[in-house]
Amino acid sequence: MGNQEKYKLRIEMGLWVIFPCYFWYSTISFTGESNRIYISFSWSP
Repeated sequence: MGNQEKYKLRIEMGLWVIFPCYFWYSTISFTGESNRIYISFSWSP
């Protein structure tokens, strides 16, 4: 995994981030007043 490119996104309200299921990802703990919503789905043609 050391040779993979890394990206950091500046998250803002209303932003959707969609990526393939084989991408490794992590998140920072959420400390806001509202709820953070995660939606997971699989799609195949």
